[in-house]
Amino acid sequence: MRPRTWPAILGVAGLLISAYLVGTHYFSEQVPLACATGGIVDCEQVTSSAQSMVGPLPVALLGLVWFAVFLGILGVRTWWPRALMLQVAWSIAGLLTVFYLVYAELFLIGAICLWCTAIHAIVVGLFLLTLWDATAPAVEPAASLDNVGDRLRTLG
Repeated sequence: MRPRTWPAILGVAGLLISAYLVGTHYFSEQVPLACATGGIVDCEQVTSSAQSMVGPLPVALLGLVWFAVFLGILGVRTWWPRALMLQVAWSIAGLLTVFYLVYAELFLIGAICLWCTAIHAIVVGLFLLTLWDATAPAVEPAASLDNVGDRLRTLG
């Protein structure tokens, strides 16, 4: 099993950015949206668009939940290795959502939010790290250290 340091770091980064965007949505007077406005990069236009909401919930809140669940799955994997398949499914759901949100930014809204782009890049990165972890051959930690010299001699 590979260390989950990078997925955890990326997951926390995504969680923090999502929390910031939730703050700008619910507390816009106290938490300003730090991003360019006007032109192709216009966070205000993206975060206030119809596509920024799913029913009564802002997409940023759903992103916050997605990252919290992802980190929870990552934590559960320490004692339940089969949670990797749940992580794969959750990552695919996140990736599909990112595809739609990028489409919405480019073709429906006509503007890009840099904070959203950071979130999208993190979700894609987490999907790729999850895929890499899921397709890696299983190696027993003790077996990987036993007979290292013998293994090296057979390679040479």
